[in-house]
Amino acid sequence: MGQLFENLCKGPVVVIDDMIGVGKDLINMLIEEIKNRNLPVLQYTNIPEVRKLLGGLLFCNFILLDWKMVGGKEGIPPEVQIGAEAEIVSEREVIEFIKEIQKVSLAPIFVVSNYDTGEITSKLEGAGIDTSGKAFVFVESKNALCGTKGALISKIETWIKDSPHVYLAKWWTNEWLSNNTRVFWDLCESNPDWPAWFYHSFKEDGDEPVLALRDTLFQLILSDIDVSSIDESLLDKKVRPNKANWLDSLKELYVRLVYTKNNIDKDIRPGDIFRIEENNEKKYYLNIRPECDTTKRTPDPKLYLLEGTVKTPGELRNRYDKKYGIIEQKPEVIMLLLDGNDIVRFDKRELFIKTRSELEQQGYEKIYRVVSPFITQYRQSYTGFLGRFGVPSYPKQIIDSIFQPKKVPPEA
Repeated sequence: MGQLFENLCKGPVVVIDDMIGVGKDLINMLIEEIKNRNLPVLQYTNIPEVRKLLGGLLFCNFILLDWKMVGGKEGIPPEVQIGAEAEIVSEREVIEFIKEIQKVSLAPIFVVSNYDTGEITSKLEGAGIDTSGKAFVFVESKNALCGTKGALISKIETWIKDSPHVYLAKWWTNEWLSNNTRVFWDLCESNPDWPAWFYHSFKEDGDEPVLALRDTLFQLILSDIDVSSIDESLLDKKVRPNKANWLDSLKELYVRLVYTKNNIDKDIRPGDIFRIEENNEKKYYLNIRPECDTTKRTPDPKLYLLEGTVKTPGELRNRYDKKYGIIEQKPEVIMLLLDGNDIVRFDKRELFIKTRSELEQQGYEKIYRVVSPFITQYRQSYTGFLGRFGVPSYPKQIIDSIFQPKKVPPEA
């Protein structure tokens, strides 16, 4: 026990407890154990001090948080210390701090205390903080967690092994940051001014330079990621299709895989989906204009929008194949599970050009953004479709004649 912890749990450990440095309190024993694992420990005796540093805790390892920082004295039982002094840092402050830290970090939080853990759990759950199953918040007895050597490490390892999400989050963070460092050092060794060189080169080439820089760095880092260190046994947890809600869960996962709502209102990008209701009918519009044309060049960019309408499974049943799914035709884009609909069909022949301000004035609501690589596929398919505009197709008779056997003329 401990190898998985050492491989994955990197970065500083944050300890918040008003008994740090006080006599033989158990929290100090645990801090020494963590240090012996060659991990840096950031120690604080009150929450307000840490709250100022939230942005700097983005990649912290894990957090140990005292439930009630009563400022007790050595040798005085905890039950005697409860009173006005204990309210300096209220339970509400601890609860709000947990919510704040979870917005910036995936680090597990261990709420440790000499008080009744059942009561603490009840109060956290009542405030909407999950402490069960695969949650990131654990309520532990201070005696059990801090007084038994290896108890914390064992707890964290079990938590990682029981959750593919946690294991992959730890692995991905470590791998991405390591490769990010290598890529930046490699570029810097070549030329410390490499961002300026790339910027001007991309600009001269007609690209939006900042977007091109972003894409270049992403590809450099991604291409260097080595997946051979992943333990697939920790990812391949059995999914039980006989569970009542397994299909709903699978659908929800794929909705999040294809569509996002995160930060979609701050700019315009390819993949933005707008919705408007006309005559009790919902219509959808998919922006397929390249990002470089809409992100920075004008505060009110024009969008190239494909119109989409809701279709029932019955309308497309004749194009459904059990092996390949829905067979798309060239003039269309088919999206599944968009906005609670089974099927939405976007017609490549129905292109509308509207500015951002026009959409807002006419009541169009941006509801999702299609993420990569799906939007890349849709844009590429539309570009291929555009290549047919103004070009007459070959008549079937001509094509058939090409492939018909040639008649050999009789010899003279």
